[in-house]
Amino acid sequence: MEPIRHVVSVASTAADAFTVFTRGMGGWWDPAYSPDPAAFTGIAVPPEVGGAVELLLGDTRSVFGAVTAWEPGVRYAQTFWLAMDPAYPSTIEVRFVDVDGVCEVTFEHGGWTAANGEARARYGDWPHLLGRYAAACAGT
Repeated sequence: MEPIRHVVSVASTAADAFTVFTRGMGGWWDPAYSPDPAAFTGIAVPPEVGGAVELLLGDTRSVFGAVTAWEPGVRYAQTFWLAMDPAYPSTIEVRFVDVDGVCEVTFEHGGWTAANGEARARYGDWPHLLGRYAAACAGT
């Protein structure tokens, strides 16, 4: 099954766009896309392969993936099972390239298999989230 793919240009360098995507994810992520929007306080993304990606819901930390690639300014990837069975995760891969004064960000939500493919249809709102990400890169 093909990955969900989006390309967005952001007003940032690749290095800064990487930082906003990873270390700033909790700031641009829409709380409505968490299990408890009222309790949402952020997302923790550790700067290392193998680190647990966690939703922060008040005093609760809920793991929804693990970092699989950490190449600052170039590439970030993780397993992803938010609203999915963690036994059959999907994947997220993001690439960052400086192009003519902006950063072109290529986002792919893939790893779809027979075991998790039915969940794919639930992930059509990436343009909304990536729009929030682009605004964060622009500082707005």
